[in-house]
Amino acid sequence: MSALSTPRHNDVIIARCLQTISQLIPLSSAVFYRVNKRMTPENYILHNISENTHQQYLDYFQPLDPLLPSRFTHPSITMAGMTPGLYDRYRHYYHGFMLPNNVRDMTEIFIRRDRQIVAGISLMRDTLFSSEERLRAQAVLPLIELAIHELLQDDNALPGMLTAKEREIVSMVREGASNKLIARQLDISLSTVKTHLRNIFAKTEVVNRTELVSRTLMPTGQRPLL
Repeated sequence: MSALSTPRHNDVIIARCLQTISQLIPLSSAVFYRVNKRMTPENYILHNISENTHQQYLDYFQPLDPLLPSRFTHPSITMAGMTPGLYDRYRHYYHGFMLPNNVRDMTEIFIRRDRQIVAGISLMRDTLFSSEERLRAQAVLPLIELAIHELLQDDNALPGMLTAKEREIVSMVREGASNKLIARQLDISLSTVKTHLRNIFAKTEVVNRTELVSRTLMPTGQRPLL
């Protein structure tokens, strides 16, 4: 695989996409994610949002998120935003997660392949998005899709691909680092470390740290691609 298709390089390109969007449409924060076949977001890349805030979302508020991809399966939907009805219907999400984190409005961009959502971008603001700004986001969507589709071409060949953060954690596990040490050195919570490890185990099809170390230390021609 060439250097241009490595996970770290892909993460950088996606981060630049988020920065470009934030220059066109002023944002408080943004999150890119891939969507698996179960319509579940994964492999997040964060822009101007802390790991701890994101972990709080995953642990407690994700099921309440009104803009989850699984709620927008119709192939014609490429963008969704908060509406007065959603604010009322999902008031626990709005008052429990959005307002405490200074988020007053959200717009979701859905990236599709063969009519199925394969990735998404959450755009968040401390003020409401205007109609003009939503139209601007809609206008740049084809360019975003083009850039991200190129990166997603490797997905079928690399179903267990790890993110840059996950690779870093694998390296630390191989060196014998405990969860507490990993959390301290990466400046993330212990809960976040455990979530990363669960994702790593699922992708590499192992059940524990010992098997993970054994699998990743196999000769290059025999071990699974990470």
